Amino acid sequence: MRRLIVTDLDSTIIFNRGVSRADREAMTRWRAAGNLLAIDTGKSIFAARGVLEPEGVRFDYGIVFTGAVLIDSDYRVLAARYLPDGVARAIVEDTAELPGVTTYATTIAQDYILADNNGDASPILQVFEPMSAAQMGEHRFIGVPLRVTDDFLRERIEIEAAERWGTGIECHRNLEFLDIVPTGSSKGHGLAELLAGPLADTRASEGLEVWTIGDSYNDVSMHALADHPITLPWAPPEVSRACERVVGSMAELIDGLLGQAPPLP
Repeated sequence: MRRLIVTDLDSTIIFNRGVSRADREAMTRWRAAGNLLAIDTGKSIFAARGVLEPEGVRFDYGIVFTGAVLIDSDYRVLAARYLPDGVARAIVEDTAELPGVTTYATTIAQDYILADNNGDASPILQVFEPMSAAQMGEHRFIGVPLRVTDDFLRERIEIEAAERWGTGIECHRNLEFLDIVPTGSSKGHGLAELLAGPLADTRASEGLEVWTIGDSYNDVSMHALADHPITLPWAPPEVSRACERVVGSMAELIDGLLGQAPPLP
């Protein structure tokens, strides 16, 4: 039976826009041993590539834009869904003037910023191009990430967006971010599509044991599909309850699975 690790990025293997040497080398050993590695992230293709390629991190498949897009190991799109026409611009117009909110929008190729009412860069999303609401009609959008520093305002925006656009969108929390993506998009849904699509033949012919590792609220849906859901010490209680155990790092998980450390309990 082959084994697959599906990993979140931010605060799981990416810290301060870098990947530790221990995690990087462990993931290389994991794939060299014939196992599979997939990323499952709220980041866009552009943002994921921008942080992983310089670190030399390679993977077999990617679930990006919080499950809206599947990619292969060369960042080529295998499947994608988009927000309904006009929805991204309407969300931007609703949020651009709110204090404590930074409003982004993402296309298949690029991340854009529409308004910044925080005044400081987030470690999650740092590289982007400026865009005005008037320019949005020239593009198709996959998601609208909103950085909202106030918990109550973030919850209010989520409720109001769901009430207004509920048939066309889903909202997912990730640390300070609220990711608004097309209906049917989640980390779990993206993983289900990967298992039923590109990995279907592998599952049928060899079997596939799925391990997930992630620390945030939007990881719960992918954990629900795993044979072995794993989280990290800083995960919120809701995430920890969805997992079977806690590890200190990706390297610790992989070393245990490869028999290069004390076996996982």
